[in-house]
Amino acid sequence: MHSPVAGGKSVPLIPITLATTNDPRTPLYQKTNQVLNAALAELGFALTVVTLPNKRSLSWANLGKVDGKLFRISNLDLAKLPNLEQVTEAIAIVDQSVIGKEHIIVNGWQSMQSYTIAYERGTVFLDKNQARFKGVILVDDFHQAIQLISMDRADITVTSHATANRLLNLSPVKFSDIKIHTPPLVKIKLHTYINKTRHPNLAKQLAQILHTMKQDGRYQQLNQIKSP
Repeated sequence: MHSPVAGGKSVPLIPITLATTNDPRTPLYQKTNQVLNAALAELGFALTVVTLPNKRSLSWANLGKVDGKLFRISNLDLAKLPNLEQVTEAIAIVDQSVIGKEHIIVNGWQSMQSYTIAYERGTVFLDKNQARFKGVILVDDFHQAIQLISMDRADITVTSHATANRLLNLSPVKFSDIKIHTPPLVKIKLHTYINKTRHPNLAKQLAQILHTMKQDGRYQQLNQIKSP
């Protein structure tokens, strides 16, 4: 890929790889990918996204095996990840919903005290709130969490509405008694994180580009477009 420059010439875009745990088929992944593709191209980069398990994706981003994280929560503990820098302009704001059987009642964090949650290990905002639940079971992916709920070994899991809806629809008969409960438990801001040893100024530059894209409407347009 090339980027146009003055005089009609073009220069090759610099490859950059960001890691995520999000499924490429989800709207969040697709929209975020589209926005960052456009923003990074303005800065001379060609984006590639790789999907990795939660802990490995963070570790690789911090170690520089990849260039950063596609998105993570705003209060990521950077003291444990000293090579990562947050892009201060949020890339997305998402609802996190409770998924469980029909009898589950959702009324804020206080209603979680009688439930055992199963969730994907490395999900930081849930790691920080483990004490709010009756019990915690860590699993490798969302599908395992749903299976535990189906077998009555866990009461709930928590994920975005889009992720839950897509996966529940893959097995509508098997999981017919499991639903996405409302209202959402919490809304969280997501930010891109860049390895600052590999790209010392990129996080600040990318924050400026994203802010401009939100002001001129390009961010909103890209969030309305479905990826192929």
